[in-house]
Amino acid sequence: MGYKVFTYILLICPLIALAQSTYVDKLDTVYLVDRQLKVFNTGQKQQRLNDSIISNNSFSLTDVLNRETPIYFKQNGYGMVSSASFRGTTAQQTAVVWNGININSQLTGQTDFNTLLAANFHSIDVKYGGGSVLYGTGAIGGSIHLNSGFSNDGNQHHFLRSGYGSFNTYELNYNFQEKINRVKFKIGVARRQSDNDFDIPRQGRNNTNGQFNLNSLDASFQYQSDNRNTFNYYGNLTFGDRNFSILRATDPKAKYENFDSRNLVEWQHKKGNIQSNLKAAYLTEDVTFIDDVERDPVMPSTALAQTTWLQHELWYNFKNIRINSVINYQYNTADGDQLINADRNLFGISILYKHELSDKFDYEITLRQDINDDYENPFLFSLGSTYKFDKYFNINWNLSKNYRIPTFNDLFWQNGGNPELVPEESYQTELGIAFSKENINIGLTGFYNDMTNMIRWMPNATGIWQPENTDEVRAYGLETQISFEKTLFTRHVFKANALYSYTISEDAATGNQLIYVPKNTFRFKIIFCCF
Repeated sequence: MGYKVFTYILLICPLIALAQSTYVDKLDTVYLVDRQLKVFNTGQKQQRLNDSIISNNSFSLTDVLNRETPIYFKQNGYGMVSSASFRGTTAQQTAVVWNGININSQLTGQTDFNTLLAANFHSIDVKYGGGSVLYGTGAIGGSIHLNSGFSNDGNQHHFLRSGYGSFNTYELNYNFQEKINRVKFKIGVARRQSDNDFDIPRQGRNNTNGQFNLNSLDASFQYQSDNRNTFNYYGNLTFGDRNFSILRATDPKAKYENFDSRNLVEWQHKKGNIQSNLKAAYLTEDVTFIDDVERDPVMPSTALAQTTWLQHELWYNFKNIRINSVINYQYNTADGDQLINADRNLFGISILYKHELSDKFDYEITLRQDINDDYENPFLFSLGSTYKFDKYFNINWNLSKNYRIPTFNDLFWQNGGNPELVPEESYQTELGIAFSKENINIGLTGFYNDMTNMIRWMPNATGIWQPENTDEVRAYGLETQISFEKTLFTRHVFKANALYSYTISEDAATGNQLIYVPKNTFRFKIIFCCF
């Protein structure tokens, strides 16, 4: 794995070396790489975790989201596999989006949140409800957005953070940012590690084979040649080595290694009311699973997935109307011990329209159609509106159709893949009210989601497990959030935040609640600090 890390550093270093520019001009505003997240979100609940919140939590992305959001995480032990259930949906129906790109696994369709470190991200956004029109497959229950970026002033700074705990657990993070005339760049490194050998009550032994380490290398680069043209680069390399804890002393000791790279380049051109964004990305997902590390010889199972991603966005602003067209092309391929002919071309086109009809009312209409060479994709849409009664109180509504395509494992697994699968489909709606005045914010949101063609692995007539389009699932519930902040004695701040969600997610045929979906989730946090 060492040569892979070295190669990746060589790719990043030349970009950083370009920072010795001699231009000195005042620069125009540069838009975010994932601008759709900010502009086209009418009627949907959204929550932002800024850099101060991220820095006050552990490096684990699971821990950050578990403490700050109502998302439920199923975690097979500390540092082990972690998957999300968002508004009663499955792990494959929660999209993880890195700088505007959906990075869910091409193999499994989901993200293991314990293979990502939160330490180097500038912010994390949580978008509740469907988002397939913007972010494609898997954005059914919601989407989690990992955003790279720079500090507000953009000037040079160094940031070092570390921590140490029981069972030889430690975290280390360093970030460096610099601005030289027209150039900004930022690099960050992070590591999280633990022996994870805690005592197991009534078994008279320690947690065996639970050690893990995870590393992250991030880079951001921005160059403005003039007031119209901006060039961005974002890179992320995550690699780790995790042993899976055993239940019994006689169980085989399994191990999982991952090496994931993500690279994105963007050219933004702005002229008058029109802006053009051209993006290209290359992603890799390299995994190795060893079912018994003590076997001689060791028998690893490997898989490598690669994604080439091209996208062009055209923005047009006219007074209180915003129009955005998006053309996207992806080529996905995978190779592994159990995969056969795993490749896919996916082409998509989206039209997004937002109209601020008055100071109190705005609405949006978004449409998307994807085309690929394996199956027919559904036509997707989203309708949303917001009405502001006054400066304190507003009401939001959204209706959308979303989908999830079968994964490479679903389609091409050598002993059970099913090429006849069709995409999962979802119709959902939500209605929310929000009140904000001085020190207090209150939000209440109700949602309903009807999902069909759910993909489940079931034993067939010969006893072989195979994916099938089977279930219809209905998920509905209520979410509420109350936050309060007050400055005391001039230099002291008191903050309180409460989250509660009630979620029903049931099989339409049996009426049974889906596994790993809690009906009631409550979180409460108090912070008292001095500045």
